[in-house]
Amino acid sequence: MDEISLKAYAKVNLTLDIVGRRSDGYHLLNSIMQSVSLADVVTLSKRPKGIVIHSDHPQLPLDETNTCWRAFTAFTGFTKLEGGVEVYITKSIPMAAGLGGASADAAAVLHGLNKLYGTKLSTAELQELGLSVGADVPFCLQGGTCLVQGIGEVVSAAAAFPRVSLVLVKPEAAVFTAQVYSRLKPSAHGTTYTAQVQELIAEGREVQDIAGALGNALETVTAELVPETALWKERLLARGAHGALMSGSGPTVVGLFTDQGRARDFQSCYQDQAQIFVVELADVGVEEMDGGDR
Repeated sequence: MDEISLKAYAKVNLTLDIVGRRSDGYHLLNSIMQSVSLADVVTLSKRPKGIVIHSDHPQLPLDETNTCWRAFTAFTGFTKLEGGVEVYITKSIPMAAGLGGASADAAAVLHGLNKLYGTKLSTAELQELGLSVGADVPFCLQGGTCLVQGIGEVVSAAAAFPRVSLVLVKPEAAVFTAQVYSRLKPSAHGTTYTAQVQELIAEGREVQDIAGALGNALETVTAELVPETALWKERLLARGAHGALMSGSGPTVVGLFTDQGRARDFQSCYQDQAQIFVVELADVGVEEMDGGDR
């Protein structure tokens, strides 16, 4: 095998609690993360040595600041691999959106290198390498519905979330994770959205009940930087969403619909005001494509 193409699925945070802060400044989280059907396509081709990155997105960095480059460096440093790779990234996941696009791409590179070069690293080993690239990479390597704790390194499969259609609304503004965490006040610590939602899912409650318990502790910060996040939440709820919250550090707002028709109607109504996607839940974070999918 000299080439492999993979779908790198976006993630949303259905809950996000900040439960503390380490001495090195990293915040500790408790979050239910969910893979969704919006995906980048990452194609890897063998080359003699080093890495070259190409993309159809003009603003994507193609140097050592790209997470794919960092993933390659981490992988080759651990495995002592002498071979190289050429990477082409077809972007569909918006950048700086709280949807984990950069982490998903890095996860795809780690998965793809492991397959291309037959290094047979376990998922746990890939996740350990991925954590050095980005906090969401370990989740993106596993995917589905997971409880994510610590700084992102503790990933465990969680009870499946009820099947819903999600509307993702990405306003024009970009928000960077470090910027949000640097502004987070200690008063935002200690929310319990995750535990509440886990309990409701375990009880077999309806989507309407679960959706009302969703929440994200980082919204207190991002709502100040991008006030329109509150407006989009109001619009989603007014047009049939059972719940709405911000994903990750934002500014993407997620609305949960049991009626896909209403989700599509929302997209049609507001598609000229923001990037709006209607997506389904995905069971994996990275998926190999066969020749017919490319």
